[in-house]
Amino acid sequence: MEQTQPKKNPARRSFFDRVPPYVFITFIYVLTIDLLVFYATRPLLPYLPAHSLSTPLDEMIPVSPAWVTVYFLSFLSWVVTVLWILSESKRHAYRLCGIYSIIMIASLVCFLAYPVTIERPEITGSGLFNDWTRFLYRVDSPTNLCPSLHVVISYICWRGTMDCEKIPKWYRWFNLFFLILVCFSILFVKQHFIADIFVAVIITEGALQIGRVTRIERIGFAIEERFKRRKAE
Repeated sequence: MEQTQPKKNPARRSFFDRVPPYVFITFIYVLTIDLLVFYATRPLLPYLPAHSLSTPLDEMIPVSPAWVTVYFLSFLSWVVTVLWILSESKRHAYRLCGIYSIIMIASLVCFLAYPVTIERPEITGSGLFNDWTRFLYRVDSPTNLCPSLHVVISYICWRGTMDCEKIPKWYRWFNLFFLILVCFSILFVKQHFIADIFVAVIITEGALQIGRVTRIERIGFAIEERFKRRKAE
């Protein structure tokens, strides 16, 4: 008598079994283009004139190392939120990839056409927050400031969750609250100017509207269909 294999209990399936492969593929794509645009432009920046977008209001903002906690926590928040948005549906994942591509192309143009730098203060004294801020200054040079990618990603996390039915409403509004905190953090740790925030919001919202009007997710579905046809041949 032929024995049937027992079905796996969905509750016992691993994380990788429960999450569709396209989620990881699109996440790797988003992460890759982000790192490429941010770091690949840096070797060219020493040969380009650097500018400052400082205003009297920027000068009035004091350095506050405690805000570095929000700066670093944002990385964890992005990973969780982006994976959640990508998991909503394939349409959401492909749309996010298309919109993010537009944002990164626009950011690349800004970084090279009008490089912005900031003069950061010397952090003295001991303490955890001071140590973290000094560490941030060592690992992250004051370049590629406008638009602020911290604001770009936090903004797209907030706007992206607003269109997701599987994401609780409280978490959608948490992302708006966290976006505001991120805007304060990049100013208080002297990583960005106020103008960097406004440019980031304009570019991101513009890309979101372009993606919505053009139904940019169709590009992802077209690429997927092409791969399927090649695999079938």
